[in-house]
Amino acid sequence: MAPQPGHAPRPASPGYVPPPGHAPVRPSPAGEFLGRAMRGDWAGSLRAAAWPTGLILALAVALAIPSYGQGDEIVVGWSDRLRIALAMLLQAFGGGFELRAEGPGSPYGSGSDAFGAGYGAAGQAGATLSLVPLTVTVLWVGALLLATRAARKQGGGMEAAVRISALVTGAILVLGLFAQPDIAGVSVSSSPLLAALGALVLSLLVTGGVLQQDAAAQWLAQHPAAHAVVRATGTAVRALGAVIALCALIGFIAYANVDGVDGTAMLLTLPVLPNIGLAVLGVSWGAPVEYDVRGEFGWFGSGMEHGGFGLSELGDAVNGWAVTGAVLTGVVCALYAGVSAARRSADRREQAIAGGLFLVLYLLLTGFSGVSAQLSGDVAGVGGQGMAEIAPSVPDALLFGLLWVGGAVLVAPHLLRLVGRPLGPVAPAPAWGPGTQPQPPAWNPPPQTPPGTVPTPTPTPTPYPPYDPRTVQLGPAVARPPADADAAATAARRRSVVVWSVTLVAAIVLGGGVTAGVLFLRNDRSDHQHPPAAAAEDNKPAASGSSDSAPPEATPTPSPTTSPSASATTPPAAPTVPDGYRMVSDSAGFSFAVPVRWDRESEKNHQITYAGSTGRAELKVGVIRNAPYTSYENFQNLERTADANQKNYRRLQLGTNTFQGLRGAIWEYTYEDKQSGETIHAIDQSYIADDGTEYAIYTTERDRYWSDARQIFDTALSTWMLNDID
Repeated sequence: MAPQPGHAPRPASPGYVPPPGHAPVRPSPAGEFLGRAMRGDWAGSLRAAAWPTGLILALAVALAIPSYGQGDEIVVGWSDRLRIALAMLLQAFGGGFELRAEGPGSPYGSGSDAFGAGYGAAGQAGATLSLVPLTVTVLWVGALLLATRAARKQGGGMEAAVRISALVTGAILVLGLFAQPDIAGVSVSSSPLLAALGALVLSLLVTGGVLQQDAAAQWLAQHPAAHAVVRATGTAVRALGAVIALCALIGFIAYANVDGVDGTAMLLTLPVLPNIGLAVLGVSWGAPVEYDVRGEFGWFGSGMEHGGFGLSELGDAVNGWAVTGAVLTGVVCALYAGVSAARRSADRREQAIAGGLFLVLYLLLTGFSGVSAQLSGDVAGVGGQGMAEIAPSVPDALLFGLLWVGGAVLVAPHLLRLVGRPLGPVAPAPAWGPGTQPQPPAWNPPPQTPPGTVPTPTPTPTPYPPYDPRTVQLGPAVARPPADADAAATAARRRSVVVWSVTLVAAIVLGGGVTAGVLFLRNDRSDHQHPPAAAAEDNKPAASGSSDSAPPEATPTPSPTTSPSASATTPPAAPTVPDGYRMVSDSAGFSFAVPVRWDRESEKNHQITYAGSTGRAELKVGVIRNAPYTSYENFQNLERTADANQKNYRRLQLGTNTFQGLRGAIWEYTYEDKQSGETIHAIDQSYIADDGTEYAIYTTERDRYWSDARQIFDTALSTWMLNDID
């Protein structure tokens, strides 16, 4: 049968051929890329992924070997310790470490301390630790970098980066799922999904950067500005790594010399050596390590602590030589950063970029170097409710980092000129070595002149001069300068040495002086935040129509039942004690009236408790010297904790007021006790005295007995006095 017009004959070979005008459908570029990645060398990628995974396992095994003081009765076996160590190590990629215990709450009962932080909840207790072991992060990235370089030699591209990252992420996910043991009713959670996500991001950045190095170099060669930024980033990373390594070594040696530190404690510091190094660097530059503890802890008592450890505290704890050594360490670190920028940068602009990136990376790592913990109930023998945090101060690190790094970047080029070292990248050496010289091209004789023509004289070629290493330079040859020029250059160099020596000393003195001045002003401000009592009395306006010696007329103290903004003036010198009460004078520096059958029961972590032999009611007085906050700010922070942890929390009042002529705050609230189900009523009056000490008078009672408890509280406030006891 003849083919119909307009139709191609059917091919003889089997297979489908699309009709004319219908091209085959091709996959998208992303689909093609994934197809190449899936069809690639999985065996080589598996070998590369085994390096960082094996590192994590080796570190976990090393941490699981000690029994950590369990003695003969081993509760946590080796396999459980291995899984706990893995959970701790996976925090290097963003994982978590959380403990959960099912059972009764804290053995200390339920209630609230004098600062409003409740504890002892029934039901599920828990503890959370937030810590990024930067040693593990650095070692893991280094192992992945070496493995990726080996894959690059075998011709791997971005497809290999995807395969290696997928295998590494899967390994971290499996380890995270394995690192969740249940030990004696306590379950450990390692947040495996977060750890896997962090590992995926890190691995893609590392493997992609290594495997695309050649393509990136070609692109950067066509974009000088981007090339300068990349080169400055490398300079900043190298300098920061060296500085942190030096400070970590200093911190490790200092910690090893502390009394009572054993081998197990030294082993536990190894995963956080860069964290320690960042803290040492911050203290050396004037940025303190701050700590904040709030709530009730079985080991440490109850209360609220906030402070820092900087150069002044270092001098008090050790001696003045320790402060001198810390400042010298800061000078060395800053100068090393500046010299590195000057040696490896092409111009001043690149030096400034390198210094800025050094500071940015330092602040970024400082923000990740702290440790925080939260506790709720009784977990593994530790009971309480609250939070604790210790971390370098990032705002102070920014302030002093700008001072030191900026000064070092400005001074370092002049310092290098002082010692005769070159600035910028080192120029390549000449193609010939010492003792050799480039040979002149061979001279060819002129061609023979034909007969009958006048020969043209040919100039004689000038021979090369003898080789002198002192005159060999890149580019056009120059003659050696005369002796007078050498003498003038030497004299100028000497003058430059004197000028820049004075400049360097002045820069160091200025940096140290500004640092000391800022610390002095800060300490002076905290010491004089509240004027002394005598000055406060002098500043009070005299009553109208009275003489200078006459005291101001006292007004009755309003009841604490008034609104939070109500004011209360200074009570009479001799307060009236109601029937059934007696005045007590406490060694902490205050006096007030309590029921006659009440006595001083305990003093724990700046908190004094007065109570009777029966009943639940009690009066607690918190005493915090040199409080770094206002009472209202303190109550605002504590309310967030109470709202999150107390069942059916309800605020009745929270605001500022004036107590005995001084600025204070009052906070009243109720919540439901998780054990008994009863409504608990609490009220707290806080104020800061003239010497900067915060006093918090606090009571709590079941709501059905609140009228009696409120009478005790009002009597305590109306009879409150300070004893001026040192």
